[in-house]
Amino acid sequence: MFELWTEKYRPKKLDEIVGQEEVVKRLKGFVGKNSIPNLLFAGMQGTGKTTTALALVNELKLKDNFIETNASVTPDTPIMIREKGRIRRTNFGELADRFFKDNKTKYAKTENLEILSLDKDYNPKFLPVSYISRHKVDKIAKIKYEGGEIKTSLDHSVIILDDAGNLIPKKVSELKNDDLLISFSKEFEGKNINLNFEEFKPEPNPKIKKVLKNKKINKKLSWLFGTYLAEGCVTFRGNTSGQLIFVFGYPQEIEIVEKVQNIISDNFELDSKAIIGFSGFDRSKGSSIQVRIFNTQLAKFFCKNFYGSKEKNARTKRVPNFIYSCTIPNKIEFLKGYLNDGTGEFDKYVRYSSRSKENLIDIAWLGRLSGLNTTLFEGESRIVWGLSSYSHVSSELISAKPIINLLRKLDHKIDFNWRYLLRHQLYSKKSKRVTKDLIIKIINKLNIKDERIDEILKLVNSPIFSVLIKEIKIEKYDGFVYDVSVPSTEMFWGGTTPILLHNSDERGIDTIRMKIKDFARTKPIGKANFKIILLDEADALTKDAQQALRRTMENYSETCRFILDCNYSSKLIEPIQSRCVVFRFRPITQEDIKKYFERIEKGENIKIKEDAISAIYKECGGDLRKATNILQACASIDKEISEDTVLEVIGKAKRKDIEKLLNLAIGGKFLESRKKLYNLMIDQGVSPDDLLKQIYSQIFELEIDDNEKLRIIKLLADYEFRIVEGSNPLIQIEAFLANLKE
Repeated sequence: MFELWTEKYRPKKLDEIVGQEEVVKRLKGFVGKNSIPNLLFAGMQGTGKTTTALALVNELKLKDNFIETNASVTPDTPIMIREKGRIRRTNFGELADRFFKDNKTKYAKTENLEILSLDKDYNPKFLPVSYISRHKVDKIAKIKYEGGEIKTSLDHSVIILDDAGNLIPKKVSELKNDDLLISFSKEFEGKNINLNFEEFKPEPNPKIKKVLKNKKINKKLSWLFGTYLAEGCVTFRGNTSGQLIFVFGYPQEIEIVEKVQNIISDNFELDSKAIIGFSGFDRSKGSSIQVRIFNTQLAKFFCKNFYGSKEKNARTKRVPNFIYSCTIPNKIEFLKGYLNDGTGEFDKYVRYSSRSKENLIDIAWLGRLSGLNTTLFEGESRIVWGLSSYSHVSSELISAKPIINLLRKLDHKIDFNWRYLLRHQLYSKKSKRVTKDLIIKIINKLNIKDERIDEILKLVNSPIFSVLIKEIKIEKYDGFVYDVSVPSTEMFWGGTTPILLHNSDERGIDTIRMKIKDFARTKPIGKANFKIILLDEADALTKDAQQALRRTMENYSETCRFILDCNYSSKLIEPIQSRCVVFRFRPITQEDIKKYFERIEKGENIKIKEDAISAIYKECGGDLRKATNILQACASIDKEISEDTVLEVIGKAKRKDIEKLLNLAIGGKFLESRKKLYNLMIDQGVSPDDLLKQIYSQIFELEIDDNEKLRIIKLLADYEFRIVEGSNPLIQIEAFLANLKE
């Protein structure tokens, strides 16, 4: 069974902890007395805080008197993730299969995993996940909302807009019909994708006339891929003879047949064969037409990318992952190609049908990433544009409460009848939402300067909108529910169409009042003198929860001890800090990593070169957990791990490539540096963020004057800011290179 090395080689005793000698020495003193006070472990992630706490529990022999907190959506909950720059639609069940090694583990640390979340400007954005958590429940809520559905635990929270327009969490158990949830629709620009056909390159054979090379996706290919999803299938004879088959109606779809054949010929230089099929009583009239393409390499490409399981049929079809990362024009052409499995007219109203439920969810999410208003129903996915000047799609609507409450507060300064404009929202219980255009119209009429108006305007101009809850059902359930920790926002998108969810619910006051209090108040099991509660990432507890925790620590000091694990102790209230003995965990040094890796070298029979350790250390920045995960990924490629192996795994460019890129640009050879940039970002797949960081590090190694280095750093900062604000990364980095030579 595949096992994460972070768990396999996790220290079980205090003596096995690396890099924290002073901490271990002090803790051993407590172990010798068989007693501990409340402890506060503070330091950056990956320095061994949780591991040290678990080792301490082992040495005190208190496993039966120990709990660790943290769930919580069901495993089939759809989410959108990004790994190594590649976007894909998945669910928690799939992530659980990857990150949890057994049915007992409650937490799984993640590396290089991002989930679609929301930034402070209300823009959907991929943000890092620190871990996945899970716990078992016996009841769930099945929430149906406009155009989608989600299943969560009753303790989980969704994000809603409060009366002032702030994003706040609300427990699922407190929701009711006609409440408003938050969704989004936004154009994710994407990039030019290089399709990998060489992965399926056949063995040399004189009978094979055509071998396909890798090719950049274009609009015609995107349309073809959408058409295959609707009308295509793949067949094999053994493993050596494969073909693609498209099936169309005859004669009404003869133009589509010709288009498919032309695209196959123009892009792959392959011949195709059109065969008319006959059915019914009148065998003289054709009813269908098949387009067959005989190419095993192409067939294998479609097999890998268009199906969600080993079975290759209509029920397992999926939108290929590379489509999510494409440019908007390519996404749109894909959706147009898929119209062969739908009805309606693009730019007006489209209904897609499919025997694959997962495929319909894919289409709904893909539409949202293309800036379209998609909805999901039983057996079909829809895209709706404004049907008339009097109707509105959901993506144009937002909760009316924030603007109404603000206008009421500013009423004495307003010189027009805003109540008439919002009469439906004010006087009808059913009109809880208002169009964004109307809010903008009202704000433009206001001759008032107020920060609250600016905040409402920012909200209205964002991609988020409000959807109504249609039905809530409580169902029996026996299994795990899941959550992810997104430290920077505590939010992520999930559902058959995206709904904004709140994560890490065990950081709230109810958990402290109920779960922790119930555990703390009971007597220890056996001969133990006390219990231990480990609160992981305690600095994320709400202020109310911290106050409740303070009282729990006071009331149950005789039966319970707390170990609080946090990155920033300053985020904990002073009464909690004063009740704990503080231990500071320092970042892991390169020597510490080397010492830890020696255990793994012996256990896994691998060889780690010195330059590989140095490269891993530079990437992990003192985070031993991250360093171990990188090492394991490298070992899956080669048993002898070098710097080049590390850079390949983490998706970083080689130092010599960055040096060459900068020297070419500084030397005035812009076209050559631009070619090198394309090689790094498109062919090697280096992300813009990583490339900027590497360029910044390499500037200090350049053999140029210090004043020139200062100028380049300032220039880099300008272009990095533009990228953060939403400009196209490739164009901005090109502009940076163009301006390097004075």
